[in-house]
Amino acid sequence: MNGYSEVPHNGEINNYLRKDLDAKATAKNTACWNLLGKVRTKRTLCFSLYTALELCGVELPRHSTLPQKDFYVTVRSKGTRSSLDNVDYRIWNAKFNSIVFSNGVTCMHPMDAWIQFAQYLNLTELVVLAEALIRRYGYAIEQFTQRLTAFHRVIGRARCEAALKLVKPSDSVQETRTRLALMLFGLPIPQTQYGITDSENGYTYTVDMAYPQYKVAIEYDGDHHRRFRKQYVRDQQKRRRLRQLGWTVIEVFADDLWNTAKQRAFAQEVATAMQIPLPGRPQPSCRVLIDGSLPSMRAKGNTGGGNKQNTTKHHNIDQIRSCDRSSWGGNLPMGRFEEIVKPRN
Repeated sequence: MNGYSEVPHNGEINNYLRKDLDAKATAKNTACWNLLGKVRTKRTLCFSLYTALELCGVELPRHSTLPQKDFYVTVRSKGTRSSLDNVDYRIWNAKFNSIVFSNGVTCMHPMDAWIQFAQYLNLTELVVLAEALIRRYGYAIEQFTQRLTAFHRVIGRARCEAALKLVKPSDSVQETRTRLALMLFGLPIPQTQYGITDSENGYTYTVDMAYPQYKVAIEYDGDHHRRFRKQYVRDQQKRRRLRQLGWTVIEVFADDLWNTAKQRAFAQEVATAMQIPLPGRPQPSCRVLIDGSLPSMRAKGNTGGGNKQNTTKHHNIDQIRSCDRSSWGGNLPMGRFEEIVKPRN
């Protein structure tokens, strides 16, 4: 999606998306603060799941089994729930960690939110969310594994472990879905952020995904690309030049990923360009995408689970601002969080 080697990869688009997520995070924080004024309890309300992701400026997964609400809150027992309108309460007795904002709004740590989401997302969307967290905070896969290990019992462990085997760095949620759609129907795992060097002018063109052996490149084209004329023109010039160099460039749109039938049609288009038959089922290494042995998702959130003794240290805002890395890995948004609190009991 970027043009040439001297052009920052997706710079304009990524900046736009980051600013949009930050604006939504600020708005959600205000909404949560206003909600706290209606709560008649001295207990801290811990926002979780979609609300936690919004507060932390993370792109959202879709197709969960959760009911559609404006706010999601996790509590440890039924007795701590409230009757607030448009608030969905989830019961989770795991010792999750939480984040406190400077105005007192509290939410589950995003990595623990990912683990909790395993009950409500299919494998594809769990991968999408993991890659969104990596994109936002720079987590390493090993840090997901370490955090998952800290929980002694947690619903969705198998799904989390399967998801981590499929996680790769990506530029957007839709690029993740594009890659997984190809794998779902049996095509090889494409190379991502692949550089193609033009021997005539020395430029290196980076494409979202590629099958170099077949000279097939795949580019996700979202609506936001057209907001930036220079970026759009660079994309089109790049694709035109790649076609001149003998590459087949396939553009994929959101509609191509909307449902299984459209994903199959897209995968078939790629297979045709590669001049190979479409297998129709994932390769053995990716069979978890349709593996019925994975525990089914829960429609309701009365869940159990504990964790091993947690040694997460208490971090204050000065440590965060100095870009110290916590045991979670990655840097929290500077100045946005007041502190990481100790595990909630």
